[in-house]
Amino acid sequence: MHRRVVSVWFPRLPADRLLRSDLIRAERPFAVVREEKSALRLYALNKAAEAVGLAPAMALSDARAIYPGLATQLAEIDRDLIFLGALHRWAGRFSPHIASDGADGLLLDITGCAHLFGGEAAMLSEMHQQFTDLRVETHLGCADTKGAAWALAHEACGVSIAPPGETMKAITGLSLGALRLPRDILGDLNKLGLAQIGDLSSIPRASLARRFGLELVQRLDQATGMRYEPVAPVTPPRIFAARMSLPEPIGLLDDVREVLRRTVLQICRRLDEAQYGARAFRMTVRRVDHSDEVIEIGLATPSRDADLVLRLFERRLEKLDAGFGIEMIRTQAVKTEPLSARQLSGEPSVRADSVIDEVVARLGNRIGFSHVKRFAPAESHIPERAFITAPAKDMNGEAARWKMRERTQPRPLMLFAPETVHPLSSGRPPRAFAWRGRKIDLHHAVGPERIAPEWWRSNAEWGGSPKDYWRIEATDGERLWLCCDHSHSKKWAVCGEFP
Repeated sequence: MHRRVVSVWFPRLPADRLLRSDLIRAERPFAVVREEKSALRLYALNKAAEAVGLAPAMALSDARAIYPGLATQLAEIDRDLIFLGALHRWAGRFSPHIASDGADGLLLDITGCAHLFGGEAAMLSEMHQQFTDLRVETHLGCADTKGAAWALAHEACGVSIAPPGETMKAITGLSLGALRLPRDILGDLNKLGLAQIGDLSSIPRASLARRFGLELVQRLDQATGMRYEPVAPVTPPRIFAARMSLPEPIGLLDDVREVLRRTVLQICRRLDEAQYGARAFRMTVRRVDHSDEVIEIGLATPSRDADLVLRLFERRLEKLDAGFGIEMIRTQAVKTEPLSARQLSGEPSVRADSVIDEVVARLGNRIGFSHVKRFAPAESHIPERAFITAPAKDMNGEAARWKMRERTQPRPLMLFAPETVHPLSSGRPPRAFAWRGRKIDLHHAVGPERIAPEWWRSNAEWGGSPKDYWRIEATDGERLWLCCDHSHSKKWAVCGEFP
C-alpha cells in the first residue's frame, strides 16, 4: 500500500478569519499587517487586494502608494493559531493522523482512509467543498510524500492529486519554489536558467550538493520519496465546552442562571469522564445585537466541582448586562489538565482543604490571584528562612510538604525580627529580663537548641555566628522563643511567640 499524504494550504488564513466575522467587505482590498524589524508589512491579503497588485511581505508604505484606500488590521498571531487549531480539530473527520504545517497549513496522512469516502478524488473534493462552506480558501495536494503534497498544494489551484507511484511525474513541471528552498538558493538556480523541478533530474546529485549545498538535495529527495519525511501527528488539545442557543431571547437573571447551570453540569460531567480538571471557566454571552460579553472565573486548584463553579459565577452574574436580550450562551473550561480521581471523605483535613481552596478562589476572583498569598516551606534550617510567601494558587500540595518537614524541635507560631532584651539576673537563660517595657519572670525553659549559619550563602541579616534558642514559659503563662547570639557581645533577644 502506497503511503498517501494530503497537504492543506490556507493562503490567507488571517484574512479569512477576519472576513468571516464580517469586519470588512470581501470585495474591498483588505490586508492584515504585522510588524517585522520595526516596519509594518503585509501579512495576508484578500483577493481584491491581490487584484490591485499587492503581495504578501510588501511594506505597508509601498502598498499604500499603490492603493491609498487599502483597509488594514494588525495581525493577532495568537488568535490565528487558535483558528488553525479549530480547523485542525475539524479536519479529524477525514483522518486521525493530522499535523500542523507552519502557521497556514495542515498535513493529513490518509493512508487507508480514502476508501471510506469513495476514493481520493471524492475525499479531497468533499474536503475542499466543506472548507469552502466554512468560507476558508483552501488548496489541496495529495501525493506519496509530504514534500510532493506540499508542492502540489502551493503551486496548483484547488485540488491536485498525484497518482500512486507517479510522484516525480506529477511535480516535474512545478517551479523550484515548490521544493521549500531558501530564497538565496532559488536565486542562484534561476541565474543558471533552472526554473522547474524537472530541470534538476539530469544533473548529478554530487554536483548539485557541491554547488548549492546539501539542503537542495535533501529537499529534492524528500519530494521524490528517496528520503523519508514523516508526518508527525499532533493531538489537538481537548476542548470542554457547551453552548445553548435559545429559541427566544432571554433577559431575566434566573433564566441565565439556569442556562449556566445546565452547561456547567455538562462540562463537569465530561471533565469527570476524561479525568480532567479546570483552573478557569469562561462564559460567553451573545446578545441579539451580536455583541458579546465574557465572564471568567478562576479556581485555586484544578476542579470539576459544578457547585463550586456556579457559586463563583454568582457574583459576576449580578453585573451582567442582557441588553435587548440574550440569544446564545457558551461556557468553556479553560486551562484544563489531568486530574485523577480523589477519595471523598468526611475527614476534617479534607474538608479544610476544600474550604481553603474555595476561599482562595473567591478572593482571587475579586482582587486578583496574585494578591492572595500563603506560606510555603523553603529549604533552610534557619527559622527565618524556612518559609516563603507565594501566591496561594497552585499550592494545594504544600500542606503535605509541611508535614514531611516537621522537626522534633517545634517552632513558634509567630516569628519576628529579634527584639533585644535586657537581662535582670544571671543564668542561661536569665531568670528575669526586661522586654517591651515590662519585666518577664522565667518559670520554665527548654533548651538550648544550637543553630549554625549557612556557610554557603550570605548571612549578613542573620549574623555570622551560631545562636542558641530556648523555649521559655513566663510566670504569667506567656511562651516565648529566646535566643542568645554567640558573638562577642552575647546579646539576648526574643525571636518569636508560641500559642
